Amino acid sequence: MLMVFTVEGCAQTDIDPVKFYSESVKPLLAKRCYACHTSSAMGGLRMDIPEAFAKGGNSGPPVSPGLASSSLLIQVVAHTHPRIKMPPNGRLSDAEIEVLQHWVENGAHFDHTSATTRSGGAGTAGNRSFWSFQRPVNASVPEVRDKAWARTPIDAFILAALEAKGLQPAPASDRRVLLRRVTLDLTGLPPSPEDYTSFINDTSPDAFAKVVDRLLASKQYGERWGRRWLDVARYADVDGISVAPEPFPNAWRYRDWVISAFNDDMRYDEFLKAQIAGDLLDKTGDYRLTPGLGFLALGPWYYKVVEPPKARADELQDRIDVIGRGMLGLTVACARCHDHKYDPIPTKDYYGIGGVLASTEYKEMPLADPSTVKAFDDAEKKISDLQTQIGKALEDERAKFGETMGTQAGKYLLAVWGLKRDAKHLAADLDPKILERWSRYLARTPDQSLLGFWPNLVARGERVDAVAAADAFQRTVTELMREHREIADYNEKIIEESKKSTDPYDIFCKGCRAETRALTRDKYLLYGDLFETKRKTEGEAREEGVFYLDDKELRSYLRPEVRNRVDSLTAQLEAAKAALPTKYPFLHILADTKEPGDMPLHRRGDPYNLGDLVPRHFLSVLGIDEPAPLRTGSGRLDLANQIANAANPLTARVMVNRIWHGHFGAGLVRSTSNFGAAGDRPSHPELLDYLATKFIEDGWSVKRLHRQILLSSVYAMSTQGNKQALAADPENRLLSHFNRTRLDVEALRDSMLSASGELDLKMGGKPSQWDKCFVRRTVYGEVSRFRTERLLTLFDFPNPSIHAEKRIPTNTSVQRLFFLNSDFIRDRSAALAGRVRSAAGPETSARVRALYSVILGRSPEPREMHAAIEWLSNAKGADGLAAFAQILFSSNEFIFVD
Repeated sequence: MLMVFTVEGCAQTDIDPVKFYSESVKPLLAKRCYACHTSSAMGGLRMDIPEAFAKGGNSGPPVSPGLASSSLLIQVVAHTHPRIKMPPNGRLSDAEIEVLQHWVENGAHFDHTSATTRSGGAGTAGNRSFWSFQRPVNASVPEVRDKAWARTPIDAFILAALEAKGLQPAPASDRRVLLRRVTLDLTGLPPSPEDYTSFINDTSPDAFAKVVDRLLASKQYGERWGRRWLDVARYADVDGISVAPEPFPNAWRYRDWVISAFNDDMRYDEFLKAQIAGDLLDKTGDYRLTPGLGFLALGPWYYKVVEPPKARADELQDRIDVIGRGMLGLTVACARCHDHKYDPIPTKDYYGIGGVLASTEYKEMPLADPSTVKAFDDAEKKISDLQTQIGKALEDERAKFGETMGTQAGKYLLAVWGLKRDAKHLAADLDPKILERWSRYLARTPDQSLLGFWPNLVARGERVDAVAAADAFQRTVTELMREHREIADYNEKIIEESKKSTDPYDIFCKGCRAETRALTRDKYLLYGDLFETKRKTEGEAREEGVFYLDDKELRSYLRPEVRNRVDSLTAQLEAAKAALPTKYPFLHILADTKEPGDMPLHRRGDPYNLGDLVPRHFLSVLGIDEPAPLRTGSGRLDLANQIANAANPLTARVMVNRIWHGHFGAGLVRSTSNFGAAGDRPSHPELLDYLATKFIEDGWSVKRLHRQILLSSVYAMSTQGNKQALAADPENRLLSHFNRTRLDVEALRDSMLSASGELDLKMGGKPSQWDKCFVRRTVYGEVSRFRTERLLTLFDFPNPSIHAEKRIPTNTSVQRLFFLNSDFIRDRSAALAGRVRSAAGPETSARVRALYSVILGRSPEPREMHAAIEWLSNAKGADGLAAFAQILFSSNEFIFVD
């Protein structure tokens, strides 16, 4: 499976973006736009030259790569722009608009890499001049006119950019709005009525700072921001790349480790190192950092989907991608098949890092003393041995029965022919059950040549013909059984020899690559029809071979001595299962192989087309030693140290930008996992560098970074921008006002449970199933790659099989139907109504005030109170108060954060 990632790396596609432009976008522009926007450049816009197109015309740049809905081009051709509507002869078709939207969302690539459009030409291998490959500059804080507003350096950087455009920041939010914003922001839970009262009544200058410190110190902070990292890490409790779910029984230990790391304010550089080489950093017997290896070990495994070499190659790409985009903000995985088209990442760099990961193997590290581990393993082995003995005894008897029946295949064939001729005496000495099976089988007219004679024999054959056909068929079956035994013996021998190999591709399936033999198609089909059991498709009933008996059927055919032995072994098995202790806890990790080594380059990404060995090394463009070698053991610790190095220009910037995105709904760099040439450019590069430098100076403390951002005037702004700023900066790149955001699925669900009084704040432990009893925080619900919970997917939870740089919010009718019809919403509303009745008493106005206070954090306005009382007085049904609570839960004021 070869993946081509989009510009922001959030989706998979099999279309090259440059090819898409050449084949789909360019012809469309030529047909509908070039008449006015080539050499004539009407409106100042020329569209046939990439440099001129990127610069734009009189109305500014036509596209914002990655942001189709806010791009001028899309608004103009869709005729949604208030002033400009193009082409003048009519709106583009929906299909044409969709092509342009896809192009813009995926980076607005052209058919060649232009130094102008790429802002520095980072596409040339070895070029270090691109902005993100430069070390952060400790930028000086700019001078601004409104020094009272610019309380912090962050404010000064933002205000300087606004003043340069003649713009002013929005006024401050009121205290109620600000408290809800920061509480949901840091904990994913709403403030309680008591929190509102306490903050609004606190008139001290540091009132908000005390709120921020309280929230950062709460355990709920780690649950909220740990979940953001789990998106980056494509965390899942259940793998599901094959045809059935494959649980990671202890994946939750990585999830809990991440949450604890945020709560403990673990140094971010240490946090990263732990997820690549935690086992090599911990002392013997210490498991402080080792759980972080779930970052790599809990990725998708493809070993049950494709042959081992391809599976290993695809798994390798996944792990390189999550390291590259997640930690470095670079689409390193794009260099699997060829040198990166836009960034200075040659294919050799991909396999240089690949050699490190290929020198590791999946392991389950016990978190128990050796005696406990041995006791469980011994008990489990006893169960396995007993199951093997029972299985072998039954299989031997089943094989003997099949052999016996096989020697009578001709008789059964002749008997079925005779039954059709009413010659029932022919069946007297045969097993009635097997004869019935034969009849059903032959009635289906099997589709294969070795029984091709049967329809004609039934239609016209005389007894002499039937006897001859039965004898010939018996010879066929006898020869078939002999040939099958020979092939089975040969395959068993070759597989056993293959298992002794040290083939790195056989991690999960020793012997799977052995070159075995098989029967020809017709013989294979007939043997299966007679002697084996098979399942047509997943979920359907098994189809038994004519001579195949399952364990229950076989019991009545067992010889007495065999039946007694099987009964004895079965009793021992049941006793062993009853005595089996609970399995010891363990961690899912990657550990170094015994013989780490370099990896051969895969030409065009093909694991069957190998080139020269590539020495293990870090990215050339970032390597401190040109390039930095990775030679200690597998090289994992060297790799971790290179990534989490203060001299690395990307690591601090990428995390600072992720934190900024989490607070403002958009990063200073919008493509939060792509700092390369095909990604976004920083809106405030000096601010990004200032924060990255300060982040490192503050000991890589994420909580200090939060505090620095949250105590700024920028964070406290209202969402109400002024008309001048909205016209000059419709995307709010300059941050003239705060961005209104929508609650993600975790905050939405948790806020409802909190309001209804049902939320269980118990932390950690095994994931919960999604049933009515699940009232813990959403972060503790099971995440499955096989079948993700419907509520999560409905509200834009990312695909847990791939790295997700951010949530992509949607607004669909199905979401609105959820608020109307969901049992979850109705149950929460009913529970809250019960709370309100108990606390507020019988007076309707008091109940309405209580609902507004708990759900929206405010008192109802007079018009709202009047409308609510009137509605409740006319409400039909058993519980009008619960229905009114459901209305408030469904309101934009609850769903959105100002």
